[in-house]
Amino acid sequence: MGIAFGSFFSNPLLYIGLIIILLVANNRISKERQSFHTRVYSRMADFVLPFWPSILAGTLISLVTIALGIIVNIPFLVLIAGLYVLLALTTKIRWITPVNVLALTIIILAVEPLVSGPSSLMDMYEVVSDVSIVSVFALLSLLLFVEGFLILRNGGKYTSPRLEKSKRGKWIGIHKQKRLWIVPVVLFIPNGLIPTFEFWPVLTVGEMTLQPVIVPFLFGLQYVIKSALPEFAIKLIGRRVLLLATGSILFVVIGYFFPVVAVIAAVAMMVTREWLIASLQSKEEQHSKYFTELKEGCIILGVLPGSPAEKMNLQVGETISKVNGRTIQNQDQFYKALQANSAFCKLEVLDYAGEVRFAQGALYVGEHHQLGVLLVKTEQTLQDSVI
Repeated sequence: MGIAFGSFFSNPLLYIGLIIILLVANNRISKERQSFHTRVYSRMADFVLPFWPSILAGTLISLVTIALGIIVNIPFLVLIAGLYVLLALTTKIRWITPVNVLALTIIILAVEPLVSGPSSLMDMYEVVSDVSIVSVFALLSLLLFVEGFLILRNGGKYTSPRLEKSKRGKWIGIHKQKRLWIVPVVLFIPNGLIPTFEFWPVLTVGEMTLQPVIVPFLFGLQYVIKSALPEFAIKLIGRRVLLLATGSILFVVIGYFFPVVAVIAAVAMMVTREWLIASLQSKEEQHSKYFTELKEGCIILGVLPGSPAEKMNLQVGETISKVNGRTIQNQDQFYKALQANSAFCKLEVLDYAGEVRFAQGALYVGEHHQLGVLLVKTEQTLQDSVI
């Protein structure tokens, strides 16, 4: 298995993905500090949180690619790496996805017989074109299922809360999600393209011998939530992507007999995926904002990990109506009520159904944030929005 894992760790896409995750984490922390004067999650969260879902998704999808025996070659892998780099340079995380990369690859494969150019470029075209368009589209369809699964199951976790001014000049809370998954997928290349050993397993198909390689595919999600609970909004994206993936199966079957259908469908999948996300994002701007200053109580915009608030099981989107027996209407009153007992607090909380529940816990002297909830700023105070 050493050569297969070696192909994974020697693939530049792995390190491109890790660099992107680091840049996203640094930017996130910077923006959180601007809003709350503290980070919400550590940098490692951006690496650790998507790790196991990526491994699980990669394992499941690899079982399918092994069964199908999808064959690629080194120039094909170079091409998709180059396309990933071009998409990464746009700084649009949601464009960094196999749907876009493989759809663009299919377009290149389709137009190759229609163009002419330098002999070296045409030679590469000819080698890349050995890869079946239908196989690439089948891989696109499979990875579209993976993307929907990742967004649905993992995309809504640890969104980043922020504060911004509304068009009316009032503070509102928003949640942003920028996440990148690096998913290892097993594909096959013709034996001999990578040096191997006698004990290295190969498959024989007719007169061709194949050797497996593990390819890192990058899946990006970028979304801003203003009008709903973060996890609910992002799960909606995941369900729509899964629906799109389900529809693509029919075109895989038709494309097997009519390859031109696979080309048209690949472009349609790329455009439709972007439209799905863009249309949902547009609706976020039009709907009323969820995290705003309330007439009664304070809505929870975020909860700091490891804080008393987390131990009290306070949830994003719940409303705190009373603190230590005092009714509150804004952040300033929240802070004053909290100071009434510096060692202990008792809260009345309205859950998502509007029902009251009680939460209580100890506060510790010397902690930078006594409770650990993030609130929307009020106009009459300039203090930090972290209580």
